[in-house]
Parts: sequence; structure tokens; C-alpha cells
Amino acid sequence: MPSMRLSAFIPALVFLPLASAFIDGISPFTGTYKADQTTSKFPVTFTTGSTMVSFFDLTVSFGLSTPAEHTVNNTLGNPVFNVDLLAMKRSSTGPGKFTVDVPIRSSDLYNGDGAYILTAAILRAAGNQNAYLFRADQFTVVFDATASS
Repeated sequence: MPSMRLSAFIPALVFLPLASAFIDGISPFTGTYKADQTTSKFPVTFTTGSTMVSFFDLTVSFGLSTPAEHTVNNTLGNPVFNVDLLAMKRSSTGPGKFTVDVPIRSSDLYNGDGAYILTAAILRAAGNQNAYLFRADQFTVVFDATASS
């Protein structure tokens, strides 16, 4: 009986290396973000999916804007932080979630207290080995923020 289970498990192992994971969204932020000038960090929780195509998330650039300024889908806003996903060993992870803490200081809240949109612009590589093509995708999270002095 154990050999039967093992033989059923082997085909699953054969296909495992062919799957590639990628960021497919950002979880919503609940509550109000309180920014100070030195230590505050906004938790961005990425959700991931998988595909059969080779796929690598390389970097994420974060930008901050207000809802009034975020009028088109490719709005980045004021750049606030960059993350190297290759260095973090997060360029191709399994399905699930992971969090990046983005430093958003009170001085970054240029429109005072209120609603902001944080955009995560993700540079990706996809396709065939040695001939990967790059693309950029963006995901956003809307949140309310207050600045402490």
C-alpha cells in the first residue's frame, strides 16, 4: 500500500518545478495608519498566485498619491520606497502571502491627514529562459492616514 501512495505522489513532484509564483494583489489595509517622522512603517501584504509560465517579480517601487491625483491606472505618485525582491528571495515564491514594511513618514503625507493611495509598481520578467521579457504591473491599496508630531 505505501508504494501505491508513493507512485501517486511522483507525478505531482514532476510538475512542481514547472509552476512559477507571482504577486497577484495586495490585501486591504484596515484602520487608520499613524505616521511619525522616524519609525513608522506601512505593512503591505502581497498575495501570490501561480502559473505554468516562468515568471519572476524583480523589484517593487512604491509611490504615494491622493485619490484626487490617482486619476489613471498607471499613476505612481510620489516615490517613497523600492524593494529588491531578488535579494529578498521573493522573486518566485509559492502561492500565499508575504509582507513588506514600507516606511511612510509623516512628512510623506504631503496633503495632511486623510485618504491616500499607495501604488506598488512591480517590474517582472516572464517567458522562456535566457529570453525573458520584462513588464510592469501595478497594484494599489487605499488607506486613511494621520500624522503625529
